[in-house]
Amino acid sequence: MASFASKNSQHKLELPQVELSGLNPSQPDDKAWAMTRAKVAWALENYGGFEAIYDRVGALLRDELLGQAVPEFFDVPELEKLHDPTKVPYHGIFFQKKGFPFSSHQLSDPNSMAAIQDYSGVIWPEGNNFFCNTMREYAVHMQELIQMIHKMILENLGLKDHHDSHMKSLKYSMRISKYNDDFSTKKGDVVLPAHKDINFISIISQHKFDGLEVETFDGQWIRIELKPRVFTVLLGEAFTAWSNGKFQAPKHHVKMEGMETRYSMVYSTFPSQIESVIEVPKKLVDKEHPLLFRPFDFYEYLKFRFSDEGEKHEDALKAYCGVEPPTLAT
Repeated sequence: MASFASKNSQHKLELPQVELSGLNPSQPDDKAWAMTRAKVAWALENYGGFEAIYDRVGALLRDELLGQAVPEFFDVPELEKLHDPTKVPYHGIFFQKKGFPFSSHQLSDPNSMAAIQDYSGVIWPEGNNFFCNTMREYAVHMQELIQMIHKMILENLGLKDHHDSHMKSLKYSMRISKYNDDFSTKKGDVVLPAHKDINFISIISQHKFDGLEVETFDGQWIRIELKPRVFTVLLGEAFTAWSNGKFQAPKHHVKMEGMETRYSMVYSTFPSQIESVIEVPKKLVDKEHPLLFRPFDFYEYLKFRFSDEGEKHEDALKAYCGVEPPTLAT
């Protein structure tokens, strides 16, 4: 039975929760699938995200991943080798922002054991089967979950006929992050500034310590608390553009209220380099829904988004490829 709630009995502001365990994507006409799909659409339209209840990833796997494999990864002195993309092409991408105490590493194609082994082999030349197997097992379940969400979104948009081509155009990544509240003793400091994700979908898993906060479309902040079997799903700007603005990416940030080290995992979908142009499907454009975004190359936008010019804009996506409103006749 699907469960769904936006507020608890104390009227505390929360992201909607949607039960996604046990659904069969191959039966889109099934009553449970249809009901859940409608709840996902409501959540995305009103919040840009939701909390997915998904029991395929249990507490043991999350503990092994974020309680052991990831901390061991960040403790390796040779980790700095992954800062150089020439060492691990397409995999060793390093993220950091000046003035904020966090660092992230991105692994592309995490569903490929060969890719994971190539990645880990740079810092563990002798091999690390535990790291590889744990990352792979988690990635397999996350791919199942994220593909289910993509399917529901396309069906909600009336774009079932785009499903196969859309899914083939996706690439996957897994980003592991470490946060340290080591620059201030003030409680509640922002350790990752407010931003919108640039991709299609992010599935975020926290461990031991919460910190993720998502901004509602009316400017309130929701603290995402740790819950068993729950993952935070957020839309990115790629879906904002592709859906012609029907689904909006929410802003979010990370605030830490203690001095403990925090780890998180983000599993994401992006356009592939081969099919990198994002263009609004013709079915989503009519007199009532005029075109809001011109076609654009995702990876060219990525360069703009993180450039000094892109940082100046409150809405970088609109500044880059937004369609100007028509001039009213006088």
